[in-house]
Amino acid sequence: MYILDTDHLSLIQRNGQDGKRILTRLAAIEEIELAVTMITYEEQVRGRLDLLSRAKTLNEQVFAYQGLQQLATDYRSIVIVPFNRTAALEHQRLRKAYPRLGNINLKIAAISLTNHATLVTRNQSDFGQIKELQTEDWSRE
Repeated sequence: MYILDTDHLSLIQRNGQDGKRILTRLAAIEEIELAVTMITYEEQVRGRLDLLSRAKTLNEQVFAYQGLQQLATDYRSIVIVPFNRTAALEHQRLRKAYPRLGNINLKIAAISLTNHATLVTRNQSDFGQIKELQTEDWSRE
């Protein structure tokens, strides 16, 4: 299983060069099991709701709601791996082992580890510190 970190999913959603490169890589892999974590879903929903809460003009509100609607549409076709009890216990272990890493990243790592998945991310500076975590960066050639 491959789990897309929030950065890779966002690149795909923005449809720029890096996102197209990721999609090309995905298309080249046969029978791929691909997912995102509940944490990525949370991050993206929070971002859209934050944009909505800051919208002052009618156009800003419409734009923010369009983004939220698009997010709902995007997630209809994406497998979301839960933050369950097993992942929560692994998260606690990782927090003790890597106290300087951010809580969100540790939750994503915990989900990836407990599902024996490779995390697809650009954030090697943080995730690369977790020795047992397998990571790949598909945004670069």
